[in-house]
Amino acid sequence: MLNELWYEHSKMAFPKVLGGKEINGVCVTTLDAKVAGCIDSYVKSGNGQLTITHYQLLEASKGNLESILKYLDAESLEYFRRLHKICSLVTAEASVT
Repeated sequence: MLNELWYEHSKMAFPKVLGGKEINGVCVTTLDAKVAGCIDSYVKSGNGQLTITHYQLLEASKGNLESILKYLDAESLEYFRRLHKICSLVTAEASVT
């Protein structure tokens, strides 16, 4: 399920209207890049392991994602909801090293 969700998400374009924007004090471009980098590393490694640094970043990012969702329109909401779901799946299933 995780790999499929990540593949689908990877094909989605970042919402252009949000490029460089801050929502509720969170730079969504930076948030997206950091989360995507951690998730991509995790998925590509295929070993089910996540470094403590990546785990902590993803845990913090889940809160940031939750804090912006209520401010987003339909297209952006779908994009960031999916990112939040994937982030949650990774932190729940990963073995932290």
